[in-house]
Amino acid sequence: MSTLKGKDQTDIFSLRVMQTTMVSDPRPHVDNVERYYQRNTKAFLRLGDNDGVAAIHIALWPEGTETVAEAMEVTHRLVLERIQDQPLTRVVDLGCGMGAALAYLDRHLPADVALDGLTLGTPITASQSSDRIHIQQGDFHKADQLLPPCSAAFCIEALAHSNDPARFFASASRLLEKGGQLIVIDDVVMHNDPPSQALETYREHWLAPGVQTQDNLRQWSSDAGLTLIDTQNLTPWIRLGRPRDRWIRWTRPMWAWLTNSSQYAKSLSGGDARQRCLETGETQFQLLVFRRD
Repeated sequence: MSTLKGKDQTDIFSLRVMQTTMVSDPRPHVDNVERYYQRNTKAFLRLGDNDGVAAIHIALWPEGTETVAEAMEVTHRLVLERIQDQPLTRVVDLGCGMGAALAYLDRHLPADVALDGLTLGTPITASQSSDRIHIQQGDFHKADQLLPPCSAAFCIEALAHSNDPARFFASASRLLEKGGQLIVIDDVVMHNDPPSQALETYREHWLAPGVQTQDNLRQWSSDAGLTLIDTQNLTPWIRLGRPRDRWIRWTRPMWAWLTNSSQYAKSLSGGDARQRCLETGETQFQLLVFRRD
């Protein structure tokens, strides 16, 4: 009997992860994500460091960034830079939260470009600021059933919540016009080995089974007719180990038991685990650009 070693063993593990991640019905998990944001978004905004920007994604600090408000909008600017030179009729945010990225694009894109968004559980605010922003509560695994075709789509820290990335990419591909781009900004696992305890905690406590390897993401997107054409590692722009982050890590042994009953405690625990993954290099915060051929 032959035995598997090295790369073969890793490939078998990667295949097993892909098979177990792809599920027949993502709805129970989607319902949990929706309840998670219904219950916790206000606390995230109140206790987070976002300087009044109605967004709950991570702040990025490239050289020249001076304020928290500017840091919160770096991801929005990166999306704009990737799509502004292509013909645009409609742009869709597949995980828009309260719509801060759409509000940013509203200020920078021509007035004839339609702006649509899907969100789960979060209060919708951006749609109140502009007549051309339309946001609805909806599951991005069914985006092509909920929205008209678009020239470009993006999601910022939303794919992580998918427990069926293959279905996400298939729906996004059907939504995109030919030649359209899909931009994903999210955490990506940088190896094909079994996950660390920190990565398992991150996935469980943040409802983030979609934090997967780039190889898996490339395969799922390719199966859906999308080609990965560009990547950028944004991790160096993250300020890890802020005083608040260190306080959470130091005090965690005193409140870890609360994760059994408190979603917010789970969020803090998952955030600390996420930081550990980024610090060790097990994950990177990446920008991925896919094109529908």
